[in-house]
Amino acid sequence: MKRTHHIHKEKFRKSWRGYRLAPIALSISTVFFLTACEKSDQTVSLYQNADDCSKANPSMNQQCVQAYQAALKEATKTSPKYASREDCVAEFGQSQCTKVTSEQADILATSSTADKNSTAQPQQSGSMWMPLMAGYMMGKMMGGGFNQQPLFTSQSSTSPMKDKFVDATGKNYGAATYGRTMNLPKSALAPKPSVTKTITRGGFGQTVDQQASMKQGGVSSKSFSRGTGG
Repeated sequence: MKRTHHIHKEKFRKSWRGYRLAPIALSISTVFFLTACEKSDQTVSLYQNADDCSKANPSMNQQCVQAYQAALKEATKTSPKYASREDCVAEFGQSQCTKVTSEQADILATSSTADKNSTAQPQQSGSMWMPLMAGYMMGKMMGGGFNQQPLFTSQSSTSPMKDKFVDATGKNYGAATYGRTMNLPKSALAPKPSVTKTITRGGFGQTVDQQASMKQGGVSSKSFSRGTGG
């Protein structure tokens, strides 16, 4: 009688199949994990104003106007504030600063009341200056709507923001070039805390420098096409 007669063939097959399937299951899990990571990114387009957006997307004129207006309001709430024009100009340049109006002060007052992350209670509008919104990034949400964030730039030769786009938190998004698209984490378009307290000259530039020294994973230029997509 052959010696292999007493080998439990079915048990052997099950053990072998279990051993072979483990790496396959691991590979499938890895694919799902990577897919989930990819879905966490969002494609955004960079525009100067609503007209810039509408020219790139003729069928989305209304959405472009709404996103631009929302970005302007967000810029009022979240941009750095300065006690004097000179402090603002030192960081952003001669033509990049504006005085906070009474209407904008009302927006700040409302936002600071509603925003638990607000940095402070609002000061008088006449004592504050802020940089002009230089552009905005706009991305399409899964529900079909759009979200947006204002962008700022500097014309000062000594500023780390010169000819660069930065958001209200000081994150750098590269050259201040309109019409390009980028892949960004969804957090890039998340609401930012309201800023109602003035900062000292050079304070925001230091924040930009600090952000630049950190790894900004997920921020990569995708293309230079001007369309947002349907």
